[in-house]
Amino acid sequence: MDYGFFNWMDKVRRYAPFSKKELMWLGVSVLALTVIVGFDDGSEQFNLANYLANMLMSLVVVAIAVLIHESAHRIAGPNLGYRIEFRPFFFGILGGLILAFMSYGKVIFLAYGSFFLDMKEKHRLGYFRHYLGYFDNGKVAVAGPLANLAAAMVFKYFVFLPEAFISKFVLINVLFSITNMLPIPPLDGAHVMYSSRHLYPFAMAAIIGAAVLLLFPSITWWMAVLGAFVIAVAYSFIYFRVIERIFGNW
Repeated sequence: MDYGFFNWMDKVRRYAPFSKKELMWLGVSVLALTVIVGFDDGSEQFNLANYLANMLMSLVVVAIAVLIHESAHRIAGPNLGYRIEFRPFFFGILGGLILAFMSYGKVIFLAYGSFFLDMKEKHRLGYFRHYLGYFDNGKVAVAGPLANLAAAMVFKYFVFLPEAFISKFVLINVLFSITNMLPIPPLDGAHVMYSSRHLYPFAMAAIIGAAVLLLFPSITWWMAVLGAFVIAVAYSFIYFRVIERIFGNW
């Protein structure tokens, strides 16, 4: 550990805590996402006890997943000289609720919010002091989906927890990572896409590849990481060699 690490942790301590307004909107988002995730309890016939138990488990899983996702943004931001502010995505929440009701919970769309970068000039010495770096924006954005993937990898080994909880936790964190990497403003994927045309195809393919692989019980974390890297390299090669030549640069 060097001075840079302690300096980073000091910035996190000062700038990472959520404001009351952010906590309010995060609470609203968690409740809405809980309805989306827990709408379908998997039972053929309605049972109130099972439905409420599924909703409670969904609430715990969603709250942890949201906390992990948003904390990753707020930890990455201060290291680059930014304070992160949570912004709810009302159309994403509404769209997720509509899809859940229309599909009886079969379609889970977890687009609930994004972030705003607040520059802290006194922590940004040098030529970039008053300049919002697009690549910095992308690095902060990709931290959220990566954190959800890492959580899914770790929880696969929490065998002391109920199997149903582990399965739902892995699934929801995988869906969080995939949904947030979609290039739809203001989701993380749009931030990454506009930050770097080279980073987005690689990051998107790697995250989606790892997410899908993690859904298989026999796939270990290192197999998912290795598989995701191979998929990302292959997709990036195909994208820049084939897709860009057909559709042009973006």
